[in-house]
Amino acid sequence: MIEKMEYPLFTVIIPQKNREEFIAHTLKTCMIQDYPNFEIIVSDDCSEDNSVGVIKELAKIDSRIKLFAHQKHLGMRENFEFALHQVKSGYVISLGGDDGLVPGSIWKMYNILTFTKKELLTWPHARFSYPIKKNGNNIFYIKRKKNKGVKIIDSTHFLNKLTENFLYQIDECPMIYIKGVASIEIINKVKSRTPDNCFYSCPTPDGFSGIVLAGEVENYAYTNEPLSIGGNSIKSQGANYRRTDKNSKIEALQFFNDNIQRTMHKDLASQPYSPLEPLMTADYLLTARDLPGWPGKFKPFSFEALIRASFRFLEKSNYENEVLIRELKIIRNIAIQHELVDLFEKLMKSTKRKVIRAENVYGFAITNSIRFDGKELGIENIYDASLATNFVYNFYNKFSIKMLVNLIKNTYKIIRRTKRYDIEQLPQIDN
Repeated sequence: MIEKMEYPLFTVIIPQKNREEFIAHTLKTCMIQDYPNFEIIVSDDCSEDNSVGVIKELAKIDSRIKLFAHQKHLGMRENFEFALHQVKSGYVISLGGDDGLVPGSIWKMYNILTFTKKELLTWPHARFSYPIKKNGNNIFYIKRKKNKGVKIIDSTHFLNKLTENFLYQIDECPMIYIKGVASIEIINKVKSRTPDNCFYSCPTPDGFSGIVLAGEVENYAYTNEPLSIGGNSIKSQGANYRRTDKNSKIEALQFFNDNIQRTMHKDLASQPYSPLEPLMTADYLLTARDLPGWPGKFKPFSFEALIRASFRFLEKSNYENEVLIRELKIIRNIAIQHELVDLFEKLMKSTKRKVIRAENVYGFAITNSIRFDGKELGIENIYDASLATNFVYNFYNKFSIKMLVNLIKNTYKIIRRTKRYDIEQLPQIDN
């Protein structure tokens, strides 16, 4: 029998709000983990639906689920901070209320971290998009990445890469939201550098964690194998900001009001939070850089390059015009501070958005990912998708021209075998 205390504690934190339709499936992906020293902390931020009831019922089945149901509104950042504060030892990964873990992933995290002797590990996660409408189609996809084992990424190289592309959502970003796991020791190092002993210094809890943690270590581990699966639903914060229907506006406004006092870095003109990835990346880098004693290193970046990157991002964005106006005002104020108004005006005139009007494409397809309409395969939720992830990833890694040739050969042999037979008399039996 495996003794629980022989293994370090792994904790999944799930700060969530109003995910009644999704939270059970997320928790089930955690409940099937068989790593011996594992717990699940759910921090509910005053849900108005039956999320708490759903979580309580599952906690009766699995004692590893610990629920904190708040009666006073916290906001996204404070909810993540509270959940993280409950973890006292071992390693931690965070999930949203519509995300999930892949079966056996905690064991894999443990094995990689033990083998590499690293405190930080990241990977490209699989994705599952819930239907927009009830009984609609969904999308399940896994990046086409061959399993080349574990590699070690130099932190300075990673940080410098971000100063050039301003896109933190790359596979190598070791953020502990959905796609990374970190030791509590390096989490606590970050906390020790902040005046309020908090980990999250920026409004959004994803990319900042990747940048600040990368700077705390010389290097970290990376695997192409998807150990988790990110969910996208009508409740996702990013989706709320892109939409302009009444409910989405209310939720987006709540998020902005929660962070009204937490503006972006002063070098970004102390502007209100912006969800544009280039601006978020710059804010994370600058905020981490200013933490006392933070050992991360990256070369100074060009604000001209940042403004150009922001317009390139807008070229491919699907934001509504009223949302775009807010973001353009933020970019303009940054341009004013850095005496780049002429560049801003030039880009305003020359930038044309590439707006895709066509509906989403559902069904099997191979692009940079292997995509399915999950519904066609009986995949209805994040739990179903998590169960299929290992098979799809491993099948893709094994598939080759040789395998295809063998498939044809073996099919032919089986058909041929059934047509080659001898006629034999049944054996006689005694009376």
